[in-house]
Amino acid sequence: MTSEKVLIGKIINAHGIKGDVKIKSFTTNPCDLCNYTPILKQDDTELKIKLRSKSNSDVIIASIENIDDRNKAETLKGTELFTLKTSILSNDDEMLLSDLLHFKVLDNNENEIGEIIDILNFGAGDILEIKLYNKEKTALISYNKHSILNQNKEKGFVKIDTEHLLES
Repeated sequence: MTSEKVLIGKIINAHGIKGDVKIKSFTTNPCDLCNYTPILKQDDTELKIKLRSKSNSDVIIASIENIDDRNKAETLKGTELFTLKTSILSNDDEMLLSDLLHFKVLDNNENEIGEIIDILNFGAGDILEIKLYNKEKTALISYNKHSILNQNKEKGFVKIDTEHLLES
């Protein structure tokens, strides 16, 4: 596969007796997972997935072509689902949160203060972990409109409001 793959979901269990599966979706709108093409397993095998219903905030019920009984569906438990990055982004200006890894971090005065080394999410929103250049430690900042003043994909930087920076 020449294009970069992006993890969009994971089959967490079988559902019912007709081969449906429960999928934990990692997309903003869980139901959108079924709209991406192609949907691939880790080995690049393509799956044809059709939405049946949404069961809770991030889990959907779906059918998979050629999976018509519970036993077959159970063999897919734990299968990660991917799509091509080009299927998600509609233009060159868009980017995924994961694209921010290794971006330079600028403060309010546009001084380079660090580099993004990780992106965390514990359920309440995305958090950037920053390796501070002038210190032997990292800092955290919420990824939201109050904390992130600007980001530039082309130049590879994120400008932050240091008032929201949490240092350890």
